[in-house]
Amino acid sequence: MKKKILIFIFTLSFVFALAGCQAEDSYIKGDYNDYENTNTDPVAPPAEVVDPNLSGGDVILDADIPALLNRKIIYTAALTMESPTPETIYNNVIDNLDLYDAYVESANITSTRYTIKIRVLSVNFTDFVEEIKTSGDLLSYTKSSEDVTNAYSTFEARKLALETQHARILELIAVAVDLDDILTLEDARFEIETELNEIGDTLANFDSLVDYSTIDLQINKTVETEVILPRTENPAIFIIEVNKNSAEIEVFNTGNFPATIYVDLLQNGEFVRQYEQDAWGDSKAIFKIGELDSNKEYTFKVTSISSDHRVSYEISKDIETDKTFINDVTNVFVTSFTVLVAIFEFLGLSIVAISPFAVTGVILFFPARITYKKVQPIMEEKRKKRLAYYKERRKNDTEEK
Repeated sequence: MKKKILIFIFTLSFVFALAGCQAEDSYIKGDYNDYENTNTDPVAPPAEVVDPNLSGGDVILDADIPALLNRKIIYTAALTMESPTPETIYNNVIDNLDLYDAYVESANITSTRYTIKIRVLSVNFTDFVEEIKTSGDLLSYTKSSEDVTNAYSTFEARKLALETQHARILELIAVAVDLDDILTLEDARFEIETELNEIGDTLANFDSLVDYSTIDLQINKTVETEVILPRTENPAIFIIEVNKNSAEIEVFNTGNFPATIYVDLLQNGEFVRQYEQDAWGDSKAIFKIGELDSNKEYTFKVTSISSDHRVSYEISKDIETDKTFINDVTNVFVTSFTVLVAIFEFLGLSIVAISPFAVTGVILFFPARITYKKVQPIMEEKRKKRLAYYKERRKNDTEEK
């Protein structure tokens, strides 16, 4: 009995090895790890018969096409879009999930980027992709298909063989008596069941990927970038001639590109008028400025701008127009009048400055004068008496001698 079991186990091991090699050779590799826990029992709607559109290289999803009949095909699309309001595209996708029998498998949302993985019923795959493409600015788009029919068939055959072997081992375990035989059969049963579980997960994963296609959607927020143009070279201004009522200036375009030169005329800070001329690179433009008032100050503010450039910095130049004879006479009169006004102003200020002292003197003078007139006779009388006394005393002294 023990020899029979060993021979049977050896035969099973040999069959496992052959089946494993066949599965490895037939399996088409793909990245299916993300879907191992996916529900593999979606309820598909009734099949629809549609006319396939073969233009534009689209992946055809119609199972009624003979070449695709009973094939196991995994469809995938990747879209990159941009919008100033990515939440609008995202909300539009979410609103259409029920319509296309789809769901969001994963999403990573930041303030500037939405990264979404969508699973959609394969018969609605193309329609949903087209719906998404029209909801914003499409930057890139790829669509691909992977035929896993051969790998699926290989795993199914392997599963069927393992199930048969599993049933036979269970029969042997039921009739085995020797403990070593039972342990050997249990080990074989464990290995078969482990492989059956792995194959079952793989087939379920295939079913999920085939029934529900994958759409990888990335939505970037549009960032407005300000383009800073180079600045036009500053012009150079030279005064050629200034007369009573006109002036002539030369403006040199120091840049290498043609530029439009603007000359603003100002008087006392107020804008009067503007002059404009075009000048080639490294060339000059002559401006003749007329209708100026004589003996007046004016300011020229000059700027230039070239194509695809910013306006240059502002360059200023001041001038004063020549005087006329009337201007000279007027200036002399104005100067004399100004001097006279200054003299009167000085006198007025002097009077104002002295008047407090004069008033004080007057106030003190009259009381002093009145007092003097009252006291003066008395003082004079005393003086006379004193003089008479001295004379009388001198006389007496003389007589005594």
